[in-house]
Amino acid sequence: MGFLSKLMKNPIMQMLAPMAISSAFPFLSTLGPGGGLSSLFSKMNPLAANAMKQGLIGYGTGLATGAEKPGKQAAYAGLASMLPSYMSASREAKDFNKMYAGVPGKSRIMTEAPQIDPMDWQDIISQERTPFKPSWTGKYADIAAPKSVKAWDILSTPGGLTREIPAYEDLSTMILDPSSSERLMPSLTEPFSKNMNADIFTKTTGGGWTADKMGNLIPIAEETKSDFLPTAFSQAVGAGAEYMETADVRSEKKWARDKAKRKKELAWMYGVPEDMITGEMANPWSSGRGLWNKGGIASLQNGGGVNGAGTGTSDSIDAKLSDGEFVMTAKAVENLGGGDRYEGARKMYGMMNMLDPESESMQEVV
Repeated sequence: MGFLSKLMKNPIMQMLAPMAISSAFPFLSTLGPGGGLSSLFSKMNPLAANAMKQGLIGYGTGLATGAEKPGKQAAYAGLASMLPSYMSASREAKDFNKMYAGVPGKSRIMTEAPQIDPMDWQDIISQERTPFKPSWTGKYADIAAPKSVKAWDILSTPGGLTREIPAYEDLSTMILDPSSSERLMPSLTEPFSKNMNADIFTKTTGGGWTADKMGNLIPIAEETKSDFLPTAFSQAVGAGAEYMETADVRSEKKWARDKAKRKKELAWMYGVPEDMITGEMANPWSSGRGLWNKGGIASLQNGGGVNGAGTGTSDSIDAKLSDGEFVMTAKAVENLGGGDRYEGARKMYGMMNMLDPESESMQEVV
């Protein structure tokens, strides 16, 4: 495992990775033809858009941190994003309803076009009329108030929900009444369109107006800041769910790594290739009733019986012998045991151990 791989396995890095990807997401999403992913997201409702964004971040984090199934992590992160999406939409709806819903706007009452006598001799002679320009009467009329908004209205509308905000009387800015040059009256704020898209990557505070002690409206500037908490929540759920679901896969891989490591250790201990190691307690030199050298050659440097493939006279087993050693036939061993080769081998082991106390005993073989 390389340094980078070990680094990304660190729990701290696994927490920071989604934050880094989330920070770069606004830039990365604009790459590609037609505005990249931003164009795609703008056509989706906020609930689906946030789920897809968190899913992409989850997939990237899973790849970077070596998750067993990055796709699963992406799916769980996307599902988890529905909670912060709903909370964000609820907050936007609450703020909108508190500030604008049910509050009638204002519009200027303008003068109407005068009735011109078609027989007016001045118009007949000039063959033209001076264009009429309506003027403000100095009065305001109430216009329909914006309708209240629900969280689901925001989440289910492609691109987010847009409401038209009318003009309101602005007591902080007074103007002359056109009908009386001696009287001041409040001006109007500028109407605008407000879009609510349940963005879970940023948090907007402020906006609207507040009144001072004199009743003057003072505009509150909106301030938008990055908000990492929804991403942290979604990615934590995604990573945790993927981790629990793939516990068996990780256990199997760990067992395979541990077994391969132990196989190397046993091969080094016995001085044999790894393919000769069949288990923790298996001696690679033993056939079950005898010891063998590499290549299937019987190990008889300490004497003893031979068991293996073939018959008593087939010479199927290779053996390396030493100067002065004597080999008995299988029939001789069987006859010594009264027809039982194992009884004959036991007696021969006894005779060999009596004559050579350092020779291999039958108990060492069986």
